[in-house]
Amino acid sequence: MPLLSSLARIAIRSIPGLLPALVLAGSLANPARAGDTAEAEIYGFSSHGDFFAFEQYGTQDGSGFPYSEIFVLDVIGDTWVKPSPFRRLDEVDETNGYDEEQVLNETRERNQEAAGSLLQDKGIFGKGKTVAFNPPTELTANPYKMVVAPRLPLVSGETSIELTLTEYPLKNSECAGYDVNTKGFRLTMVNNGVTRTLNDDTSVPDSRRCPFAYRIERFFTYYPDQAPPVFAILIQMESLGFEGPDRRYLAITGRL
Repeated sequence: MPLLSSLARIAIRSIPGLLPALVLAGSLANPARAGDTAEAEIYGFSSHGDFFAFEQYGTQDGSGFPYSEIFVLDVIGDTWVKPSPFRRLDEVDETNGYDEEQVLNETRERNQEAAGSLLQDKGIFGKGKTVAFNPPTELTANPYKMVVAPRLPLVSGETSIELTLTEYPLKNSECAGYDVNTKGFRLTMVNNGVTRTLNDDTSVPDSRRCPFAYRIERFFTYYPDQAPPVFAILIQMESLGFEGPDRRYLAITGRL
């Protein structure tokens, strides 16, 4: 049984050194072709809201190998807590066939064991709630805007929170060589009449693997008893994949 099987699911992946091989697949950034979409498991916040953790996992397009990535973040600094992220990709011998679900579960269990000490040290206990969810299958939703009640029941004087994402062209020289028009994004939050810029890209990190689309996917909040409330936002990103666009996640955290 997975170490953290009682917590809800999420996913993220980055496979260094894969891009040259991807070019052989042809027009890889065409959204009409199949890629792979990571699943996500939210491990939640620590008891005081100082740390947040999640996992992204799935089966890699092209190779069919199972992968798992676990991220632990310093909420206020909005940075990874070392030695996070924990990334695992297991090669599978397909000679006699295999049970895809079983090998993925085994990969996740091994990665959860690797991350277990850090998760325990930072006190990740599944605190917090999902207050908004906008999957790509929800075709009527606006991928660039969320207006959210931060908790229920609303406390007197509290207002809704508005998130707005804006994409813009942002060139990456390596990705341009693969004929991918990469993009960055700006994310703003309006809370109690105050507008904050949570992200404003000036370059495209290599870890995003040639991204060309973003959407606001999930919004989490947590109201500790003896600390200020905190949030985590998952941004779903489409990037260069082997058989088509791959969907992965970015997390942005902070205090409300």
